Amino acid sequence: MTSEVSIANRALQLLGADSIISLADDTNRARTMALAYEPVRDAELPRYRWRFTLARAQLPALTTAPLFEFAYQYQVPNDMLRLIEGGDLTTSADLSDYRSGASALYSVEGDKILTHIGAPLSIRYIAKITDASLFAPDFAEALSARLADECCERLTQSDSKRQICMEAYKRAIREAKRSNAIQVASQSAADDTWIIGRVTD
Repeated sequence: MTSEVSIANRALQLLGADSIISLADDTNRARTMALAYEPVRDAELPRYRWRFTLARAQLPALTTAPLFEFAYQYQVPNDMLRLIEGGDLTTSADLSDYRSGASALYSVEGDKILTHIGAPLSIRYIAKITDASLFAPDFAEALSARLADECCERLTQSDSKRQICMEAYKRAIREAKRSNAIQVASQSAADDTWIIGRVTD
């Protein structure tokens, strides 16, 4: 089963260093891994649309409306790292050249989502997953490589080992995309004048 320690030990293996028993060990290796683990994990989780992080929610509108531009605002979920397209916040072809008014469907400002869409607001987002046992194997491998890269200078002072770590990271991401562990984001249609031409003909 994947754990924080197994991820750290895989990182240490990439660095050619001895393994640890716990992140609380009184060693430089453990202290270095413990210091880097959480920020590196939280940076990597929203970098791609890892399938194990995808979540959905229906949000109630807040009683206070935005000061201007939008009609409603919603509190983002506590575990949300990044809002992604889906639910009520799905955009179609970009026809902004032909709109006379505001065209933004929504705006994420601080910990609020502002929109004209009424409650309940259905959203999709990337959730902050902290339980390492829920990580996809490809993510655990990518996280180990990024952790090794982050800690390389302090533990080895070796540029060549850092290059090895980055190659391992890129390989893990390629494998994740190949195995469908990463969801490919949908692409909106390009903004072309023929769209309106066909509608108005």
